[in-house]
Amino acid sequence: MGNSQIENSSDLKQDLIDKVLLVGASTGVGVFIISLFPLNEFYINADFFFDIFALIVLFGTYFLRDKIDIKIKMNTINVMLVLLLVSDLLENGINTPDFILMVLIPFFSILIYNLKITLLFYGFCSALFLCIGHLFHLEMISSPGFNVAEVSIFRWYETLLMISVVTFVITLFVNKFNDRVYNLIQNLENQNTQLITSQSLIEENLNEKNVLLQEIHHRVKNNLAVVSGLLSLQSYHVKNDQLKMVLNKSMNRILSIAKVHEMLYESTNFNNIPFDIYIKELSEIILSSMNEENKSIDFKTNISVEQLSINQGVPLGIIFNELITNSVKYGFENQDGNEITIIVRPKAQNIEVIYSDNGIGIEDFEASSRKSLGFTIIKSLMQQIEAEYEYETENKFKLTFEFPVEITKSDFPISR
Repeated sequence: MGNSQIENSSDLKQDLIDKVLLVGASTGVGVFIISLFPLNEFYINADFFFDIFALIVLFGTYFLRDKIDIKIKMNTINVMLVLLLVSDLLENGINTPDFILMVLIPFFSILIYNLKITLLFYGFCSALFLCIGHLFHLEMISSPGFNVAEVSIFRWYETLLMISVVTFVITLFVNKFNDRVYNLIQNLENQNTQLITSQSLIEENLNEKNVLLQEIHHRVKNNLAVVSGLLSLQSYHVKNDQLKMVLNKSMNRILSIAKVHEMLYESTNFNNIPFDIYIKELSEIILSSMNEENKSIDFKTNISVEQLSINQGVPLGIIFNELITNSVKYGFENQDGNEITIIVRPKAQNIEVIYSDNGIGIEDFEASSRKSLGFTIIKSLMQQIEAEYEYETENKFKLTFEFPVEITKSDFPISR
């Protein structure tokens, strides 16, 4: 049996014994006060002083309970019970009302000691009981509250036998109950140990999966960076400006996806993307590759959605890539005073996105959007995230759309 099992069992017994001390001492005070009545028949004797002494000892033991060992407390209770029994027997003989003390002695003893020691202790008390009975009948002791001539010595044996039957039944029951509680605590401790070892395996497996997911995101990001690098190398050998622009757009689309995996690799949660940071870094990538005329473009963002899942983050990243690219490349005629505003915020059960620039807008947007690969990609991704959208393109460009919040079924926190 482990130390924790012993401690749990001991704590249970400590609590029980402390309550017994308090209740027993309080009950003793009540019995002592009642025994004083009627006052006209009350007289002070040795038993009176001993009762006071016993109550002081019991209350003192209770108040010092946290500083006293459990066995000392238990032995103190039993000793006081034996002395109280002897005191009452000497005063009242077999007419004493305190036979219950004979039952309580083994009841408390079995809580601390085994059945053999408890029976030996009870045997000592029984011998003491009979010894006092014989001393009365041999007239070696006497009491004004007990007439020896009215009671045969066999009455003492008969009384002891009845008390012993009750005592053995209670003692055996308590012993059995004590074993059951002990075994229950032991079983609970074993189950707790097993649960901890299950939990350890789960945490170990989760850490392995976290490492695996981290490695997957890292490799995906690296592979996409390689593909983007190959397209970049290819663009250096392309003389056609239109084809070079197509390659640059493709590179940015790939990098927008790679940036998602990079952030997931560096995140404390493999399922969510810090979207505010993502948009800002994505904007910087697009400006550095597409703003060939070095126009002054001011980005304004108001993103109150802290995180998005990868299922929504990747489509939104590509959508913003197309929108920002279109604004930078075609939306602005002036060198200065150009603005792009991005708002992402919760709206009821949805997320609302507003993208706008203060550029020249788009004439005949429907016709232009049908010819543009970028707008075709945007519309396709809108359907993927189940978004409802509308455009405003006169003397500006503004896209407003809403999509339902995705409730993630599980998160995978990273253990670093």
